[in-house]
Amino acid sequence: MDPFWTALSLTALAGASTALGGALGAVGRPISGRGLAVALGLAAGVMVTVSLAEMMPAAGEGLAAGVGSAGGLAAVAALLAGAGAYLLLEHLVPEPTPPVPGDVVGPAAPDGTGVAARRMARLGAVTAVAIAAHNLPEGFVTFAGALEDPSVGLALAVAMAVHNVPEGIAVAVPVRTATGSRRRAFTWAAVAGIAEPAGALVGYLVLAPFLTPAVLGAVYALVSGVMVALSLHALLPEAQRAGGRTPALLGALSGIAVMLVSLDLLA
Repeated sequence: MDPFWTALSLTALAGASTALGGALGAVGRPISGRGLAVALGLAAGVMVTVSLAEMMPAAGEGLAAGVGSAGGLAAVAALLAGAGAYLLLEHLVPEPTPPVPGDVVGPAAPDGTGVAARRMARLGAVTAVAIAAHNLPEGFVTFAGALEDPSVGLALAVAMAVHNVPEGIAVAVPVRTATGSRRRAFTWAAVAGIAEPAGALVGYLVLAPFLTPAVLGAVYALVSGVMVALSLHALLPEAQRAGGRTPALLGALSGIAVMLVSLDLLA
């Protein structure tokens, strides 16, 4: 097979695992409050670990190529800028009004009319966008590695696939809870997964001349800031609200453990 198509196929495989995670989050019986707390905590643990253990070290290395020994400080500054951009967007986009007695989430309000349902749908959409933004450069990295050496690309694709599954679950669960629709939950996760091969194609056809290590490092750090802020500002509080602090913590710890194991496969 042509190296281009081999690399693109491996990248698409990695992206498809996000859709697989979405399918896992969309099937089965409606999730309980405690189950939702665990799932949202899992999402937070996944995104914080990906940001701090994978993306920030890569950001520091990339920015060091452009600014030398100040690369680490530049990465931290970009992370804070990404977090600030998320908080500004949160301020500009109105939050649903506080819930009232009898307000319900998800399957009990299948049309999404409840305030809590709208809040959960918004959270799922923002999570999907954040994960898609993370998958774009990740897809290009996987594609580039596979183009250079198919065996390296295969290892990268498998490792990416392992840690994309919980990302798909992180997207699907709040969407399904808000809407009661398995189809919508799976669709949002699939869209986040499509960003992986899309990032490979856009990077290869359009952005490759401009994607210096420093630029890619800055992108990683900015996206990390968004993901960390989303996790701490929205996902964990929503998890605690849904089912209590202990299930939320157990979910977050599970997400951290899963991602550390999958990142170890990338080493």
